[in-house]
Amino acid sequence: MIINSPSNAALATYNSSATRKTTTELGATDSVVTLGDETPKSSTDSVSLSSTSTRYSNSISSYSPYFPVRSGMAADALVLGVSQPGAVSSSKGMTFTEVGADARKRMDDRYALMKNTGKPYDGTDTDRNSLMGDLDRRSLYAVATNDGGKFSTEEQSAAKGLMRQQERLTTGYYSGPADQLKNFIDPYKNDPVGRAKAALAFLDNMSPEEKAAPQWLSQQQTLSDALAETGLDTTSSTNKDKGHFHNLWEILAGIDTDGSETQNADISGSPSKHGLEQVEAP
Repeated sequence: MIINSPSNAALATYNSSATRKTTTELGATDSVVTLGDETPKSSTDSVSLSSTSTRYSNSISSYSPYFPVRSGMAADALVLGVSQPGAVSSSKGMTFTEVGADARKRMDDRYALMKNTGKPYDGTDTDRNSLMGDLDRRSLYAVATNDGGKFSTEEQSAAKGLMRQQERLTTGYYSGPADQLKNFIDPYKNDPVGRAKAALAFLDNMSPEEKAAPQWLSQQQTLSDALAETGLDTTSSTNKDKGHFHNLWEILAGIDTDGSETQNADISGSPSKHGLEQVEAP
């Protein structure tokens, strides 16, 4: 069971005016750093790599409980995608067409591995995490968008759900196993500006393919303008497009945009009290 917990503070992002000029504290420099790269070219690179590796390790340690997997399997790429959406591992050095083919092979190998244990893939959240655990966000995007027509409807939905989970966790909303909810701390409680800045940083660190989607530009501009001058414009039709690209105004409000989650819940697990209904993908 996946629990999603929105925060009342999020709505202030849309209703209040941010009159001070602000800038994003997190940059996009990590988007080109790869997992498992242990070949520094200089002493400066070595220091940078050490810092990056430590940061990646801390991120994986912090978010791993929210991506449970089968015994003997790992979901490090999924976990890292929460704080570092641009980090590449499975998709390193590949064209996007190659990324889709590679994701297909990786998933087929995981299906076979599960079957060989005597317990085939069963579609649970744990098995979903196990199936796609080594897919970086770029690979997930290939699955979610059915690149090359290689993926089933169920696989596309699973990838969308995982990408959404990364987006929710990075903006301070709980999304994960119900038994881990008690351990989650929203870092942006009573800090809607911080939440919006985290969302903008996440956008800025996405893969080139995600950034090429027209919705990315409109959402990035909306958040940038909101942080620089005014509150978020929740009435704009560009913010309400539905589909695989999760609308950040809805993410910040705790809304399920693609039907991948069973319900919106507050910290106690009850339905959302914001008076906003779920938006189902077509």
